[in-house]
Amino acid sequence: MTIKAFRIYRWAILIIIAILYFFVCLHRMSPTVIARDLVSSLNADAVTLGVIASSYFYLYAAMQPIVGYLSDTTGPRKVMALLFFISGTGAIIFGLAPNATIAILGRLLIGAGLAGVFIPALKVFSRWYPANQFASLTGFMITIGGFGGLAAALPLTYLVVFLGWRGSFVAIGFISMLLAVLTWIIMRDAPEDKGWQVCNAENSSASTASEKTRLSKRLVTVFANLDFCLLFFSTFLIYGASLAFQGLWAVPYLMDVFGLDRVRAGGILMALPLGFAIGGSSIGFLIDRLNLDRKKALLWALGLNMVMWLLLIFLKGQGHLVIVVPLFFFFGLTAGGSLPLSFAITRDLFPSWLMGTATGMMNTASFFGSAVYMPLTGLLLNSSVSARSGSYSFDAYRKLLIVFLLSYAVAFVAMAMLSKRKDSAAP
Repeated sequence: MTIKAFRIYRWAILIIIAILYFFVCLHRMSPTVIARDLVSSLNADAVTLGVIASSYFYLYAAMQPIVGYLSDTTGPRKVMALLFFISGTGAIIFGLAPNATIAILGRLLIGAGLAGVFIPALKVFSRWYPANQFASLTGFMITIGGFGGLAAALPLTYLVVFLGWRGSFVAIGFISMLLAVLTWIIMRDAPEDKGWQVCNAENSSASTASEKTRLSKRLVTVFANLDFCLLFFSTFLIYGASLAFQGLWAVPYLMDVFGLDRVRAGGILMALPLGFAIGGSSIGFLIDRLNLDRKKALLWALGLNMVMWLLLIFLKGQGHLVIVVPLFFFFGLTAGGSLPLSFAITRDLFPSWLMGTATGMMNTASFFGSAVYMPLTGLLLNSSVSARSGSYSFDAYRKLLIVFLLSYAVAFVAMAMLSKRKDSAAP
Protein backbone atom coordinates (compact mmCIF):
# COMPACT_ATOMS: atom_id res chain seq x y z
CA MET A 1 0.00 0.00 0.00
CA THR A 2 1.18 3.51 -0.82
CA ILE A 3 0.05 6.59 1.09
CA LYS A 4 -1.23 8.09 -2.17
CA ALA A 5 -3.37 5.02 -2.99
CA PHE A 6 -4.77 4.98 0.55
CA ARG A 7 -5.77 8.64 0.39
CA ILE A 8 -7.30 8.30 -3.08
CA TYR A 9 -9.37 5.35 -1.90
CA ARG A 10 -10.57 7.27 1.16
CA TRP A 11 -11.68 10.08 -1.15
CA ALA A 12 -13.61 7.55 -3.26
CA ILE A 13 -15.39 6.26 -0.17
CA LEU A 14 -16.15 9.79 1.00
CA ILE A 15 -17.60 10.75 -2.39
CA ILE A 16 -19.86 7.68 -2.46
CA ILE A 17 -21.12 8.38 1.06
CA ALA A 18 -21.71 12.04 0.17
CA ILE A 19 -23.82 11.13 -2.88
CA LEU A 20 -25.89 8.63 -0.89
CA TYR A 21 -26.54 11.11 1.90
CA PHE A 22 -27.45 13.78 -0.65
CA PHE A 23 -30.38 11.60 -1.73
CA VAL A 24 -31.32 10.90 1.91
CA CYS A 25 -31.97 14.60 2.50
CA LEU A 26 -33.50 15.19 -0.93
CA HIS A 27 -36.18 12.56 -0.19
CA ARG A 28 -36.64 13.87 3.34
CA MET A 29 -37.60 17.37 2.19
CA SER A 30 -39.23 16.57 -1.16
CA PRO A 31 -42.93 16.39 -0.11
CA THR A 32 -43.19 20.15 0.42
CA VAL A 33 -42.50 20.76 -3.30
CA ILE A 34 -45.04 18.21 -4.53
CA ALA A 35 -47.66 18.68 -1.79
CA ARG A 36 -50.22 20.21 -4.14
CA ASP A 37 -49.55 17.51 -6.77
CA LEU A 38 -50.21 14.78 -4.22
CA VAL A 39 -53.46 16.45 -3.18
CA SER A 40 -54.73 16.54 -6.78
CA SER A 41 -53.28 13.21 -8.00
CA LEU A 42 -54.14 11.09 -4.96
CA ASN A 43 -57.18 12.99 -3.68
CA ALA A 44 -55.41 13.59 -0.35
CA ASP A 45 -56.51 16.00 2.37
CA ALA A 46 -54.07 17.58 4.87
CA VAL A 47 -54.09 14.59 7.23
CA THR A 48 -53.50 12.08 4.42
CA LEU A 49 -50.78 14.32 3.03
CA GLY A 50 -49.17 14.42 6.46
CA VAL A 51 -49.25 10.62 6.68
CA ILE A 52 -47.74 10.25 3.20
CA ALA A 53 -44.91 12.64 4.02
CA SER A 54 -44.29 11.27 7.51
CA SER A 55 -44.34 7.60 6.47
CA TYR A 56 -40.75 8.09 5.34
CA PHE A 57 -39.82 8.74 8.96
CA TYR A 58 -41.66 5.79 10.56
CA LEU A 59 -39.35 3.06 9.31
CA TYR A 60 -36.38 5.44 9.12
CA ALA A 61 -36.70 6.02 12.85
CA ALA A 62 -37.51 2.41 13.73
CA MET A 63 -34.56 1.11 11.72
CA GLN A 64 -31.91 3.27 13.43
CA PRO A 65 -31.04 0.97 16.38
CA ILE A 66 -31.06 -2.04 14.03
CA VAL A 67 -28.85 -0.22 11.53
CA GLY A 68 -26.47 0.76 14.33
CA TYR A 69 -26.31 -2.82 15.54
CA LEU A 70 -25.72 -4.23 12.04
CA SER A 71 -23.09 -1.58 11.33
CA ASP A 72 -21.22 -2.63 14.47
CA THR A 73 -21.48 -6.35 13.69
CA THR A 74 -21.95 -7.24 9.99
CA GLY A 75 -20.33 -4.07 8.66
CA PRO A 76 -21.54 -0.83 7.05
CA ARG A 77 -20.90 -1.84 3.41
CA LYS A 78 -23.61 -4.53 3.35
CA VAL A 79 -26.03 -2.28 5.22
CA MET A 80 -25.56 0.71 2.92
CA ALA A 81 -25.68 -1.16 -0.40
CA LEU A 82 -28.69 -3.36 0.36
CA LEU A 83 -30.81 -0.71 2.04
CA PHE A 84 -30.08 1.95 -0.57
CA PHE A 85 -31.27 -0.46 -3.28
CA ILE A 86 -34.50 -0.84 -1.30
CA SER A 87 -34.88 2.95 -1.21
CA GLY A 88 -34.66 3.01 -5.01
CA THR A 89 -37.44 0.44 -5.23
CA GLY A 90 -39.54 2.55 -2.89
CA ALA A 91 -39.00 5.69 -4.99
CA ILE A 92 -40.25 3.89 -8.10
CA ILE A 93 -43.31 2.56 -6.26
CA PHE A 94 -44.02 6.05 -4.92
CA GLY A 95 -43.74 7.60 -8.38
CA LEU A 96 -46.15 5.05 -9.87
CA ALA A 97 -48.59 5.04 -6.95
CA PRO A 98 -52.24 5.02 -8.10
CA ASN A 99 -53.56 5.98 -4.66
CA ALA A 100 -52.50 7.24 -1.25
CA THR A 101 -52.06 3.73 0.20
CA ILE A 102 -49.46 2.74 -2.40
CA ALA A 103 -47.77 6.14 -2.04
CA ILE A 104 -47.44 5.50 1.71
CA LEU A 105 -45.95 2.07 0.97
CA GLY A 106 -43.40 3.67 -1.36
CA ARG A 107 -42.44 6.29 1.22
CA LEU A 108 -42.11 3.57 3.88
CA LEU A 109 -39.64 1.68 1.70
CA ILE A 110 -37.75 4.89 0.93
CA GLY A 111 -37.43 5.61 4.65
CA ALA A 112 -36.38 2.06 5.51
CA GLY A 113 -33.74 2.08 2.79
CA LEU A 114 -32.30 5.49 3.51
CA ALA A 115 -32.03 4.64 7.21
CA GLY A 116 -28.90 2.72 6.25
CA VAL A 117 -26.70 5.66 5.28
CA PHE A 118 -25.87 8.12 8.08
CA ILE A 119 -25.03 5.74 10.94
CA PRO A 120 -23.05 3.29 8.74
CA ALA A 121 -21.19 6.33 7.35
CA LEU A 122 -20.14 7.31 10.88
CA LYS A 123 -18.93 3.75 11.39
CA VAL A 124 -16.91 3.93 8.16
CA PHE A 125 -15.37 7.22 9.29
CA SER A 126 -14.36 5.63 12.60
CA ARG A 127 -12.50 2.87 10.73
CA TRP A 128 -10.92 4.81 7.87
CA TYR A 129 -10.08 8.11 9.57
CA PRO A 130 -8.31 9.10 12.82
CA ALA A 131 -10.49 10.05 15.79
CA ASN A 132 -9.54 13.73 15.69
CA GLN A 133 -11.25 14.06 12.27
CA PHE A 134 -14.61 12.61 13.37
CA ALA A 135 -16.31 15.94 14.16
CA SER A 136 -15.16 17.48 10.88
CA LEU A 137 -16.44 14.49 8.90
CA THR A 138 -19.78 14.63 10.72
CA GLY A 139 -19.99 18.33 9.84
CA PHE A 140 -19.20 17.43 6.23
CA MET A 141 -22.16 15.03 6.23
CA ILE A 142 -24.42 17.77 7.56
CA THR A 143 -23.22 20.06 4.77
CA ILE A 144 -23.98 17.43 2.14
CA GLY A 145 -27.40 17.03 3.74
CA GLY A 146 -27.90 20.76 3.32
CA PHE A 147 -27.15 20.45 -0.40
CA GLY A 148 -29.67 17.62 -0.60
CA GLY A 149 -32.21 19.91 1.02
CA LEU A 150 -31.29 22.61 -1.49
CA ALA A 151 -31.91 20.17 -4.32
CA ALA A 152 -35.32 19.39 -2.79
CA ALA A 153 -36.28 23.05 -3.18
CA LEU A 154 -35.87 24.88 -6.48
CA PRO A 155 -33.98 22.18 -8.49
CA LEU A 156 -36.60 19.54 -7.66
CA THR A 157 -39.30 22.08 -8.48
CA TYR A 158 -37.87 22.48 -11.99
CA LEU A 159 -37.47 18.71 -12.35
CA VAL A 160 -41.12 18.24 -11.41
CA VAL A 161 -42.13 20.93 -13.93
CA PHE A 162 -40.10 19.10 -16.61
CA LEU A 163 -40.85 15.43 -15.82
CA GLY A 164 -43.89 15.66 -13.56
CA TRP A 165 -43.74 14.46 -9.97
CA ARG A 166 -44.20 10.83 -11.00
CA GLY A 167 -41.47 10.82 -13.64
CA SER A 168 -39.10 12.61 -11.26
CA PHE A 169 -39.34 9.95 -8.56
CA VAL A 170 -39.14 7.04 -10.98
CA ALA A 171 -35.92 8.52 -12.37
CA ILE A 172 -34.54 9.06 -8.85
CA GLY A 173 -35.40 5.44 -8.04
CA PHE A 174 -33.38 4.00 -10.94
CA ILE A 175 -30.43 6.28 -10.13
CA SER A 176 -30.56 5.04 -6.52
CA MET A 177 -30.40 1.41 -7.62
CA LEU A 178 -27.31 2.16 -9.71
CA LEU A 179 -25.67 3.91 -6.76
CA ALA A 180 -26.38 0.90 -4.54
CA VAL A 181 -24.54 -1.37 -6.96
CA LEU A 182 -21.56 1.04 -7.10
CA THR A 183 -21.49 1.14 -3.30
CA TRP A 184 -21.23 -2.65 -3.14
CA ILE A 185 -18.44 -2.70 -5.73
CA ILE A 186 -16.30 0.12 -4.32
CA MET A 187 -17.01 0.40 -0.58
CA ARG A 188 -15.02 -1.55 2.04
CA ASP A 189 -15.68 -1.56 5.78
CA ALA A 190 -12.10 -1.01 6.91
CA PRO A 191 -8.54 -0.74 5.56
CA GLU A 192 -7.93 -4.38 6.59
CA ASP A 193 -10.47 -5.46 3.95
CA LYS A 194 -8.10 -4.04 1.34
CA GLY A 195 -5.07 -5.60 3.02
CA TRP A 196 -3.94 -2.22 4.35
CA GLN A 197 -2.71 -1.17 7.76
CA VAL A 198 -5.37 -0.22 10.34
CA CYS A 199 -5.99 3.54 10.36
CA ASN A 200 -7.34 3.72 13.91
CA ALA A 201 -6.13 0.92 16.15
CA GLU A 202 -8.78 1.63 18.78
CA ASN A 203 -11.50 0.30 16.53
CA SER A 204 -10.27 -3.30 16.44
CA SER A 205 -10.93 -3.88 20.11
CA ALA A 206 -14.09 -1.78 19.94
CA SER A 207 -15.51 -3.92 17.15
CA THR A 208 -14.72 -7.11 19.07
CA ALA A 209 -16.40 -5.78 22.19
CA SER A 210 -19.53 -4.76 20.30
CA GLU A 211 -19.97 -8.17 18.71
CA LYS A 212 -20.14 -9.73 22.18
CA THR A 213 -22.90 -7.42 23.39
CA ARG A 214 -26.55 -7.97 22.52
CA LEU A 215 -28.67 -5.15 21.12
CA SER A 216 -31.02 -5.27 24.08
CA LYS A 217 -28.15 -4.77 26.54
CA ARG A 218 -26.82 -1.86 24.48
CA LEU A 219 -30.21 -0.16 24.51
CA VAL A 220 -30.55 -0.61 28.27
CA THR A 221 -27.10 0.90 28.77
CA VAL A 222 -27.87 3.86 26.51
CA PHE A 223 -31.23 4.75 28.05
CA ALA A 224 -29.97 4.30 31.60
CA ASN A 225 -28.01 7.52 31.02
CA LEU A 226 -30.14 10.52 32.09
CA ASP A 227 -28.20 12.96 29.90
CA PHE A 228 -28.89 10.83 26.86
CA CYS A 229 -32.61 10.69 27.72
CA LEU A 230 -32.72 14.49 27.91
CA LEU A 231 -30.91 14.76 24.56
CA PHE A 232 -33.26 12.18 23.04
CA PHE A 233 -36.36 14.07 24.22
CA SER A 234 -35.01 17.44 23.08
CA THR A 235 -34.08 16.05 19.67
CA PHE A 236 -37.56 14.54 19.29
CA LEU A 237 -39.16 17.95 19.84
CA ILE A 238 -36.68 20.07 17.87
CA TYR A 239 -36.46 18.01 14.71
CA GLY A 240 -40.07 16.88 14.86
CA ALA A 241 -41.06 20.53 14.57
CA SER A 242 -38.36 21.71 12.17
CA LEU A 243 -38.54 18.79 9.75
CA ALA A 244 -42.34 18.92 9.67
CA PHE A 245 -42.08 22.57 8.67
CA GLN A 246 -39.23 22.33 6.18
CA GLY A 247 -40.18 18.92 4.79
CA LEU A 248 -43.94 19.42 4.35
CA TRP A 249 -45.53 22.77 5.19
CA ALA A 250 -42.94 25.41 4.24
CA VAL A 251 -43.86 25.72 0.55
CA PRO A 252 -47.66 25.65 1.13
CA TYR A 253 -47.08 28.21 3.92
CA LEU A 254 -45.15 30.53 1.61
CA MET A 255 -47.78 30.15 -1.11
CA ASP A 256 -50.82 30.67 1.14
CA VAL A 257 -49.50 33.35 3.52
CA PHE A 258 -47.30 35.34 1.12
CA GLY A 259 -49.14 34.74 -2.17
CA LEU A 260 -46.22 33.12 -4.03
CA ASP A 261 -46.29 30.61 -6.86
CA ARG A 262 -44.55 27.27 -6.37
CA VAL A 263 -41.32 28.21 -8.17
CA ARG A 264 -40.82 31.38 -6.10
CA ALA A 265 -41.71 29.54 -2.90
CA GLY A 266 -39.19 26.81 -3.75
CA GLY A 267 -36.56 29.46 -4.40
CA ILE A 268 -37.11 31.10 -0.99
CA LEU A 269 -37.09 27.68 0.70
CA MET A 270 -33.52 27.22 -0.57
CA ALA A 271 -32.36 29.76 2.03
CA LEU A 272 -33.04 27.22 4.78
CA PRO A 273 -30.94 24.26 3.51
CA LEU A 274 -28.27 26.71 2.31
CA GLY A 275 -27.89 27.92 5.89
CA PHE A 276 -27.94 24.30 7.05
CA ALA A 277 -25.09 23.40 4.71
CA ILE A 278 -22.94 26.34 5.82
CA GLY A 279 -23.67 25.82 9.51
CA GLY A 280 -22.90 22.10 9.36
CA SER A 281 -19.35 22.67 8.18
CA SER A 282 -18.50 25.86 10.06
CA ILE A 283 -20.17 26.37 13.43
CA GLY A 284 -19.13 23.10 15.02
CA PHE A 285 -15.59 23.57 13.69
CA LEU A 286 -15.37 27.09 15.13
CA ILE A 287 -16.70 25.98 18.51
CA ASP A 288 -14.09 23.22 18.66
CA ARG A 289 -11.28 25.57 17.59
CA LEU A 290 -12.30 28.22 20.14
CA ASN A 291 -12.88 25.56 22.82
CA LEU A 292 -16.40 26.82 23.56
CA ASP A 293 -18.93 24.95 25.69
CA ARG A 294 -21.12 22.74 23.49
CA LYS A 295 -24.11 22.81 25.82
CA LYS A 296 -24.13 26.61 25.97
CA ALA A 297 -23.81 26.78 22.18
CA LEU A 298 -26.83 24.50 21.77
CA LEU A 299 -28.85 26.58 24.22
CA TRP A 300 -28.00 29.77 22.33
CA ALA A 301 -29.05 28.13 19.06
CA LEU A 302 -32.37 27.00 20.55
CA GLY A 303 -33.02 30.44 22.00
CA LEU A 304 -32.38 32.13 18.65
CA ASN A 305 -34.60 29.60 16.87
CA MET A 306 -37.41 30.41 19.29
CA VAL A 307 -37.09 34.06 18.32
CA MET A 308 -37.45 33.02 14.67
CA TRP A 309 -40.68 31.09 15.31
CA LEU A 310 -42.01 34.03 17.31
CA LEU A 311 -41.31 36.50 14.50
CA LEU A 312 -42.95 34.29 11.85
CA ILE A 313 -46.17 34.33 13.88
CA PHE A 314 -46.54 38.03 13.02
CA LEU A 315 -45.28 38.11 9.41
CA LYS A 316 -47.76 38.12 6.52
CA GLY A 317 -47.82 39.32 2.90
CA GLN A 318 -45.07 39.81 0.32
CA GLY A 319 -43.82 42.96 2.01
CA HIS A 320 -42.43 40.81 4.83
CA LEU A 321 -40.49 38.47 2.54
CA VAL A 322 -37.41 40.65 3.05
CA ILE A 323 -37.49 39.41 6.67
CA VAL A 324 -38.55 35.83 5.97
CA VAL A 325 -35.62 34.98 3.67
CA PRO A 326 -32.85 35.82 6.20
CA LEU A 327 -34.89 34.14 8.95
CA PHE A 328 -34.98 30.93 6.92
CA PHE A 329 -31.25 31.15 6.28
CA PHE A 330 -30.40 31.83 9.91
CA PHE A 331 -32.66 29.03 11.10
CA GLY A 332 -30.86 26.60 8.79
CA LEU A 333 -27.48 27.94 9.90
CA THR A 334 -28.10 27.30 13.60
CA ALA A 335 -29.77 23.94 12.96
CA GLY A 336 -26.88 22.75 10.78
CA GLY A 337 -24.35 23.85 13.37
CA SER A 338 -26.24 22.29 16.28
CA LEU A 339 -26.56 18.79 14.88
CA PRO A 340 -22.83 17.89 14.92
CA LEU A 341 -22.65 19.22 18.50
CA SER A 342 -25.52 16.96 19.57
CA PHE A 343 -23.78 13.94 18.07
CA ALA A 344 -20.48 14.98 19.64
CA ILE A 345 -22.10 15.20 23.08
CA THR A 346 -23.72 11.79 22.49
CA ARG A 347 -20.35 10.34 21.54
CA ASP A 348 -18.86 11.73 24.76
CA LEU A 349 -21.49 9.97 26.87
CA PHE A 350 -20.55 6.40 25.90
CA PRO A 351 -17.55 4.18 25.11
CA SER A 352 -16.62 3.72 21.45
CA TRP A 353 -18.19 0.25 21.11
CA LEU A 354 -21.62 1.81 21.74
CA MET A 355 -21.19 4.56 19.13
CA GLY A 356 -23.34 2.93 16.45
CA THR A 357 -26.20 2.17 18.83
CA ALA A 358 -26.13 5.54 20.65
CA THR A 359 -25.94 7.67 17.50
CA GLY A 360 -28.55 5.44 15.88
CA MET A 361 -30.95 6.17 18.73
CA MET A 362 -30.29 9.90 18.40
CA ASN A 363 -31.32 9.62 14.76
CA THR A 364 -34.38 7.68 15.88
CA ALA A 365 -35.41 10.60 18.10
CA SER A 366 -35.28 13.19 15.33
CA PHE A 367 -37.12 11.18 12.72
CA PHE A 368 -39.63 9.63 15.09
CA GLY A 369 -40.42 13.23 16.01
CA SER A 370 -41.02 14.00 12.34
CA ALA A 371 -43.22 10.93 11.96
CA VAL A 372 -45.39 12.17 14.84
CA TYR A 373 -45.44 15.87 13.99
CA MET A 374 -46.32 15.64 10.30
CA PRO A 375 -49.74 13.96 10.61
CA LEU A 376 -50.56 15.82 13.84
CA THR A 377 -49.83 19.18 12.23
CA GLY A 378 -51.90 18.09 9.23
CA LEU A 379 -54.75 17.30 11.63
CA LEU A 380 -54.36 20.75 13.18
CA LEU A 381 -54.58 22.44 9.77
CA ASN A 382 -57.43 20.20 8.64
CA SER A 383 -59.49 21.19 11.67
CA SER A 384 -59.31 24.84 10.62
CA VAL A 385 -62.59 26.21 9.27
CA SER A 386 -60.57 28.17 6.73
CA ALA A 387 -59.35 25.04 4.95
CA ARG A 388 -60.30 25.04 1.29
CA SER A 389 -58.92 23.03 -1.62
CA GLY A 390 -55.59 22.42 0.09
CA SER A 391 -55.14 26.08 1.04
CA TYR A 392 -55.14 27.47 4.58
CA SER A 393 -55.40 30.87 6.18
CA PHE A 394 -52.74 32.83 8.02
CA ASP A 395 -54.54 32.08 11.30
CA ALA A 396 -54.31 28.33 10.62
CA TYR A 397 -50.57 28.55 9.99
CA ARG A 398 -50.18 30.78 13.06
CA LYS A 399 -51.50 27.91 15.21
CA LEU A 400 -48.91 25.67 13.59
CA LEU A 401 -46.09 28.11 14.33
CA ILE A 402 -47.17 28.42 17.97
CA VAL A 403 -46.94 24.63 18.32
CA PHE A 404 -43.42 24.73 16.90
CA LEU A 405 -42.45 27.57 19.25
CA LEU A 406 -43.73 25.69 22.30
CA SER A 407 -41.87 22.55 21.19
CA TYR A 408 -38.60 24.48 21.09
CA ALA A 409 -39.31 26.04 24.48
CA VAL A 410 -39.76 22.63 26.13
CA ALA A 411 -36.63 21.34 24.36
CA PHE A 412 -34.69 24.34 25.70
CA VAL A 413 -35.68 23.44 29.27
CA ALA A 414 -34.69 19.79 28.77
CA MET A 415 -31.35 20.76 27.23
CA ALA A 416 -30.65 23.15 30.12
CA MET A 417 -30.95 20.17 32.51
CA LEU A 418 -27.98 18.37 30.92
CA SER A 419 -25.23 17.77 33.46
CA LYS A 420 -21.97 19.67 33.06
CA ARG A 421 -19.46 17.50 31.21
CA LYS A 422 -16.00 18.06 29.85
CA ASP A 423 -16.40 17.99 26.09
CA SER A 424 -12.99 16.45 25.64
CA ALA A 425 -13.63 13.59 28.02
CA ALA A 426 -14.69 11.05 25.49
CA PRO A 427 -14.28 7.47 26.75
